[in-house]
Amino acid sequence: MLRSLIFLIIVVLLSSCAKPPYAELDAAEYMVGRAYALQAVKFAPTEYQAAKTALTDARKAIEKTDYSYARNSLEFTLKHARRAAVLAEEGQARAAKEKAQRALAEEKAQQLALQAAQAEEAAAKSKKTPPKPKPKSKPAAKPKTKATPATNYNVGEGETLWTISAQSKVYNEGLLWPLLYQANRDQIKDPRQIFPGQTLSIRRDMTKEELEDARQKARISDIFPVPKDTPPKQ
Repeated sequence: MLRSLIFLIIVVLLSSCAKPPYAELDAAEYMVGRAYALQAVKFAPTEYQAAKTALTDARKAIEKTDYSYARNSLEFTLKHARRAAVLAEEGQARAAKEKAQRALAEEKAQQLALQAAQAEEAAAKSKKTPPKPKPKSKPAAKPKTKATPATNYNVGEGETLWTISAQSKVYNEGLLWPLLYQANRDQIKDPRQIFPGQTLSIRRDMTKEELEDARQKARISDIFPVPKDTPPKQ
């Protein structure tokens, strides 16, 4: 009786192994497809490629009726496809967060640039005051010493290359921010990202052609959109 029971168990196990693992194949194909839909090719290429290769091996094993090997390959496929899907979802979340941060930074830069332009316009209007009457006896004026233009600038909180370039002690024109970027490429990797405490070099030996070239680059760039009320320099 015991021998018959053992024999029956063996037969059942062998018969189950002899069946093609179509259910496991469907599950593996679904998970690989889901990982692909989540852009695992971009965010988890190693895991996705491992799952895809194992799935191909499993299909070939089923065709050759090597169902034991096929099941092992399908188990491997599911494991790596699930991992690829998780990594892809995390990657998409990171990308969305970074995109939102860039949009916020660009919006802030535009606001600061507009505020700087408005401040300059207000300052220019305030300088237009009526001339004072000349005194009867004018004392001898002392010779004025010409101020030396600044050659360095310490970055403050919330500043951008545009707002720094727009300052009178720098270039007095936001459109010339590419000059700051070119002169400080050793410490600025992305024009959008400068940090408080950085000391920027200010180049002063530009030709008219270089100034116009910098303005043209700023106009066509989408890094710091040019405010509509910014007039071109002559």
